Amino acid sequence: MAEQLPVVVVGGGLSGCACALAMAGRGIPVILFEAGSVLGGRVQSVSLKGIEHPIDNCQHAAFRIYGRFLQLLATCDAREALKLQKQTKLPYLEVDNGNISIVKSGSLPPPYHLAMSLMKVNFLSLNDKIPLRKALKAFKQMDEQKRRSLDDMPFLEWLEQNGQTERTIRRFWDPLVKAALNIGCEEASTSAASFLFQRGIFGEKDAFDVASFTSDLSNSIAPALRRTLARTGVEVRTSMPVTELFREERKVTGVMTREGLTPASSVVLCTPISTTARLLTGKDAGTSSFEVADRLANLGNTALIGIHAFHEGPVLPDGIPFVTCCDEPLIQMLFDRTSELDGEHQMGLPGHWMTVPVSHADSYLDWDNEMIRTEYERVVQTAFPNAPIINDFHVVRAKRATTALRAGSQRNRPSPLDVGEGVILGGDWLDIDWPSTMEGATRAGLTAASIIIEQRGDSTIKEWHHDKSWPDWPDAPKRGAENWKEW
Repeated sequence: MAEQLPVVVVGGGLSGCACALAMAGRGIPVILFEAGSVLGGRVQSVSLKGIEHPIDNCQHAAFRIYGRFLQLLATCDAREALKLQKQTKLPYLEVDNGNISIVKSGSLPPPYHLAMSLMKVNFLSLNDKIPLRKALKAFKQMDEQKRRSLDDMPFLEWLEQNGQTERTIRRFWDPLVKAALNIGCEEASTSAASFLFQRGIFGEKDAFDVASFTSDLSNSIAPALRRTLARTGVEVRTSMPVTELFREERKVTGVMTREGLTPASSVVLCTPISTTARLLTGKDAGTSSFEVADRLANLGNTALIGIHAFHEGPVLPDGIPFVTCCDEPLIQMLFDRTSELDGEHQMGLPGHWMTVPVSHADSYLDWDNEMIRTEYERVVQTAFPNAPIINDFHVVRAKRATTALRAGSQRNRPSPLDVGEGVILGGDWLDIDWPSTMEGATRAGLTAASIIIEQRGDSTIKEWHHDKSWPDWPDAPKRGAENWKEW
């Protein structure tokens, strides 16, 4: 009887949508509850005063290594939402002199495919570059057991032990760690940071090809998710927060909303840390629910700030769509968002759209907009003295944006079945190594779905691992793949 009831997925972000679509594709009835009015979770746009065009809450970038996320876009017929680099190119800006160096992939095999380029850049000295080889060799020799054993060590300590100079840490390692983990090297888990470099920038040659969104985030993703969920038979209820889990004899058998009880065969929680902890510790919750809630609370979150400046014309040089700003704690990167957009999506903006994603932004949350604007103008005017004037300026703050993968965080990341009691965990905080990104969220949702599908006796999904493609969806694109845009 229980299996005739639907599976309830709580949370309409990428993890929840991926989970629901994967189960529905195997004939499992699903009801998806989302507290907000739009699907996509943290990957969404906001409305800003005086601007008719939707604006991203913060700059989001994807990479070719995001295989499950790209599969999700493909199964939603949303390939046009992204364009991917034909070659990995990562520009670095020395703000004080305006020089731009580009790290790009070459002909050597990974992890050395960026080595020739790194040896030529100007933002590091020769003394900074020589020790890079030691770190690359350490990553190459580090197996999974060794990597995970380093979780309690701050990444800064590991870098210093492996001979990295202060400037290399400040200009090369730390910006990449902040952008991916939303935390600095001094706090980040060495296990989590090493995963980033082993699998990402020093992984396959095309792993770190940057993908940019061709329209604002909500229009890129949310409509495609909604259409595909409807096509596969998922019942979607937006603007419908789940208030509590319904328990009978300490087993979750449904969810409560303002409309009452919705019975369920299983409940999948694909919600942020605070919401998940609240639901787990509700009335009649068991010991395991409280234990997982405590672990999630110990993980915690870090903040993001999105800066949006609209100029009278382009700021960055032709052919440079973004830069990492050396030695700038607040203005960490500059993205030419207008150049990323397809022409039809550039209409309705008050100027040429430049964005700055401020990672690990907790210490800047209390800065007012004028203070942030002053810093932005200083960086832009120093690096590009002839930059066009600003027509409009906005700041978007997200206090609890991503999971904090500090040293020691690994033990606090739960597995999908750690709660039991009729609950499957599927948030991007799962212990699947991936950080709290679009890819981490998608993989977490698919991991939860695979467990329920396997529990129902579908042997074709037995022991599926998130490193494998989801078998029901189109493959992720390699370079030159048909129907995918490249730049």
